Amino acid sequence: MTRLALLLGLLALVAPVGALGRGGSPAARDTSIFYYPWYGTPKWDGSYLHWDQDGHVPPLDLATAYYPARGPYSSADPRVVAAQMRDIAGAGIKEVVSSWWGWGSIEDQRLPMIVRMATNLGLEVAVQIEPYDGRTAESVAADFAHLRQLGITRFYVYHPFTIDESDWAPVLQAVTGIQVLAQTTNVARAQAAHFAGIYTYDVASFGPSTFGPLCARAHKAGLLCAPSVGPGYNALRATGDTRQRGRNDGATYDAMWKSAIQAGADRVTITSYNEWHEGTQIEPALTPLPRQLDVAGGGTASPVAASYATYDGAYGLHGKRASRAYLVRTAYWTAMYGSGAPAPASAGRKAAFCPEGKRMATSAAPAPRARAATGARSAFNLRLNARITRLLAAVRATGHDSGAYPLAHAAPVGLRGQYHGPASESPSARIARTAARSTRGKMLASCGKGG
Repeated sequence: MTRLALLLGLLALVAPVGALGRGGSPAARDTSIFYYPWYGTPKWDGSYLHWDQDGHVPPLDLATAYYPARGPYSSADPRVVAAQMRDIAGAGIKEVVSSWWGWGSIEDQRLPMIVRMATNLGLEVAVQIEPYDGRTAESVAADFAHLRQLGITRFYVYHPFTIDESDWAPVLQAVTGIQVLAQTTNVARAQAAHFAGIYTYDVASFGPSTFGPLCARAHKAGLLCAPSVGPGYNALRATGDTRQRGRNDGATYDAMWKSAIQAGADRVTITSYNEWHEGTQIEPALTPLPRQLDVAGGGTASPVAASYATYDGAYGLHGKRASRAYLVRTAYWTAMYGSGAPAPASAGRKAAFCPEGKRMATSAAPAPRARAATGARSAFNLRLNARITRLLAAVRATGHDSGAYPLAHAAPVGLRGQYHGPASESPSARIARTAARSTRGKMLASCGKGG
């Protein structure tokens, strides 16, 4: 018997009765969020991990466009992880999707604590299987068995087609009791590989206008559709990537959420809780900045010397109140999505949706993404003169709308919001108003100004 057959047999033995299979549906209208347990500090880990990427010098100079409200923290600190899980649960999110870089990696070592902290709050835990060195369909089958011991039954595979669908198919056809989603918009390949569904992750290349057609194709093929929404993208300070998707005081996030709901998403995935390098995080950011951070420049390898951005102005909030603006707004959208109500044409005192910006095409050829686990493992894209990040050149972004734009250009006018007052209270508005009184926080609505 081959090793692969043995692994598949083991998976069948450990499959719990009633667990999700390929054809099963996830819990109705739930939300998942991508989470990164790779950060470190001298106190907990002997040195800074990730905060010092590409020559930055913590604790004032970090490899991120924003400064965490918690400061540069260690993902090994139980108090930090517990607080983060409280943030996630309080925002109405049901599942934490932890980045995972293979057996023995720092993310693997920290996963049991994440599972413990999350389940204490009623959260489910999934993993995103990253393209670690030596990843094959056979190794991923072994990963399934390994991670199932922690009770994990849903897996997201990033860059799945570094492995051919003909190699995926026998593995995914044989497993039971788990659900495996592919990060791709190529529905035909995902179907041929026998993935249960697809997700996009990439909030720089895939925006509101792409979700409807994508979910329609996925559903026609019998696949689950879990599009990824996010507040924006800004990796310049961390990696030199000059593409940006502006947050626009929350308008970008609202537009993505509304589109995902309208697309009939089976599950909404959020990019991300704390991917600080790429500026997709909704974890609280320090707002306002103290003077020493307001003037902090970039590291020796950084292409910028600008001070950090903040969440000031998001959803009409300013100062310290704005630091948690995206968690508060996430609670509004998870309540709306979970209720089954249609996405509102407007919510609160500002429009909930702003149209996406101008079209963007990039000539960047697909290139391997940097491994971002515990050290400086990045590659360089010579055509864009920027370091590869999780999103940079992950997909050849041509022919679909995107609000991403080069740093040198102003935000597209189409991203700028207009103020509207509600004409009457619809059922969805009542849901929003009720949610506003819940323990998740104040559910404010906004379609913010450009910038």
